[in-house]
Amino acid sequence: MNIEIFDNLSHYIETYTQERDLAAVPIPLVADHLQVTPAAVVAMLKTDRLDGIKIGNNTLVKLASLQRRQDERSKEIDIVFQYLRKCARDGVRVIFYEPVMVAVDMTPRVPAHRTRIGQILGDVSTRTYEEKGVLLSVLVHQKTAGTTRPGKGFFKLARDNFGLTWENEDAFVEQQTDRAIQAYR
Repeated sequence: MNIEIFDNLSHYIETYTQERDLAAVPIPLVADHLQVTPAAVVAMLKTDRLDGIKIGNNTLVKLASLQRRQDERSKEIDIVFQYLRKCARDGVRVIFYEPVMVAVDMTPRVPAHRTRIGQILGDVSTRTYEEKGVLLSVLVHQKTAGTTRPGKGFFKLARDNFGLTWENEDAFVEQQTDRAIQAYR
């Protein structure tokens, strides 16, 4: 666990004046920002995915480590965007989650990775909808027998964030796939 310890606030303030990278924010604020529980933030501190500061009995998250995490997330979003854009340019209509996840060092076998890839795909679609009016993550489907389609998060994003409606999910997916391929050819 990478947590710097200060006896009290005075000690922290004194050190902070010399080392500005000690800026920190409370765990509940970080949890809200990351859309996870405070317990998840504590777990990130324990596993060194975030760095912390302890002042007396209060644990905070170092702002620099939060910024690093955001930079890594932006990089993952860009990698997935580039991957899907190339697929669309090549006319690929369906990609399953696993190869997309592998591109950003994730696996479908880890529940946290499945959650994170869903968030990344949502961010990719938000970006492509704003840029070109298409939901590029439409190409990513769940492996199922018979007709495949994107996960429930895709449809929720389309409806809740962009006001899109449809009567038939499969027809909507076909339409969105055609639009995505057309936009990136």
